[in-house]
Amino acid sequence: MMCCFITKAQNDSLTLAYKLERCHKAINAQEILEFLEEKHFTKKQILEMGTYISYHGNDQCGNDLMNLCIAKNDSITAGDWHAYSVQNTKHGNYAEAIQALEKSLAINAKEMEGYYGWVLLYYYRDYEKSLKHLNHYDGLTPKDVDAPVGENIHFLKGLCYYQLGQYQNAIKEFELNEKFEINHFGQKNCNTYIYFYIARNYEKLNDLKKAENYYKKAIKQSQFPIEANFYLGLLYKQSNKLELSKKHIEKSLKDIKLGYKQQDIYVELFDEVYQTQIEEALNNK
Repeated sequence: MMCCFITKAQNDSLTLAYKLERCHKAINAQEILEFLEEKHFTKKQILEMGTYISYHGNDQCGNDLMNLCIAKNDSITAGDWHAYSVQNTKHGNYAEAIQALEKSLAINAKEMEGYYGWVLLYYYRDYEKSLKHLNHYDGLTPKDVDAPVGENIHFLKGLCYYQLGQYQNAIKEFELNEKFEINHFGQKNCNTYIYFYIARNYEKLNDLKKAENYYKKAIKQSQFPIEANFYLGLLYKQSNKLELSKKHIEKSLKDIKLGYKQQDIYVELFDEVYQTQIEEALNNK
């Protein structure tokens, strides 16, 4: 049944997973597990195999393989359940992913809670639950500024408050993020989206002058500030400053045509801007 595999594939999980999924769709997870164990694959390698099989489109087989592997091992870590959750989240198997994340959290909250808060924010859009976990995670390391998945925790909390309509709290979090970045990286390396989202929150509070100022700060901070130019252009349009509006919206269109925009292949980002959206704004004078 496994005649198409070669020995060196034991050290190449991706190649073997691809062959398993492409050549043997009818083979069940138990057969795959037995073959891998016979070839002395480790628990880690088998879990990786399940992830790759899922990645190549066979979610059921990949999940079954990982579950069988986990059931046979006593030394399951938070990272193992995290690995199980990742591909399920990306494929939209949210019930499976959340169950795995809850199990990972129960094993090691300090290791997993930051990621849990991050994924709840961006993928599940559960802002209250995300904020709850981010606050708890932040409390576990009171002397440190954490960065779940590489993003400053104050930035993530700011996004949660923003989406919950708690604009003043959001601004406070973004200002804490700004202070940290300036102190550690210098003003010129400060994340431009801090200023962009502060502007968005001030606009929601109808403090249009502060919103304008922070849009301008975001534009000054970035070489290709598509979102800041677009939303500042809309702000000027509301104030009937049509020439200024046109200038900023046209700049955002020019940059987006060059491919410079904030985006993610799996989720829509907050206040993400699209070319059709910009063109529509220019046409509706």
